[in-house]
Amino acid sequence: MSSGVCTVAVDVGNTAVKLALREGDQVVDHTIKHDHSHWHLEAIHWVQTVVACQETRWRISSVHRHAAETLIEAIENEVDASTIDCITFDDVPIEVAVDSPSKLGIDRLLSAFAASRLVPLQSRRSGMAVVDAGSAITVDWINHAGHFCGGAILPGLSLQSRALAMGTDALPEILWNTDRPLRLPATNTNDAIHGGILIGVAGAIDSLVSRYFSGQDEPLTSPGIVILTGGDANTLSPHLQSPHQTHAHLVCRGLLELPVSQ
Repeated sequence: MSSGVCTVAVDVGNTAVKLALREGDQVVDHTIKHDHSHWHLEAIHWVQTVVACQETRWRISSVHRHAAETLIEAIENEVDASTIDCITFDDVPIEVAVDSPSKLGIDRLLSAFAASRLVPLQSRRSGMAVVDAGSAITVDWINHAGHFCGGAILPGLSLQSRALAMGTDALPEILWNTDRPLRLPATNTNDAIHGGILIGVAGAIDSLVSRYFSGQDEPLTSPGIVILTGGDANTLSPHLQSPHQTHAHLVCRGLLELPVSQ
């Protein structure tokens, strides 16, 4: 794709960097783990392979300061005609009703903003839940007026598995993928850990979503809207009882949807 000015969305997470840009009506995206020495150069190379622009505008949101600093330094050194915007909560056009807005994770706010753009206001009169299943899992609430009202945070699948292995002498750390079948009651340790964490997390999400919707003033006349995103979304999706929509890379979509003046 060739263009004058290209906007690249960059979501710097705790374990990986997600990149996205628009190609016509489509969003092209890519994920890179930042656990090796040249990941930042790989990210830049991917962008340069996909687009040829006179100017590149990088919109970066981050919950991992060191990784973000590494990428920004690489862009400044390796990419000509670049503008770098480090997005903060002040840049996201959504009302926030939490105790300390400046301390709110920018990934949560951007996911909420992107979700609110996906679902028209008249279609979410009872509010909407946004679940981001990453290293940490957030289950957030957008009220009927479209305001971000906070939510809940719990450890993600890999983090729970790692904590269990580190906190015990004999239990292993299991790896997560969508192909592993659920076997309950489990007849071996690995399947028992897999099933316990997976169903425990899915149950926690369902319970939180139910609490959010049941706490509204007006009773639901149809299933409430739940948006699921994040690296473990496809692993969790089959085990959620709550009806939901799955959308990949919601944070990056939020970055791309920010007003042009940002």
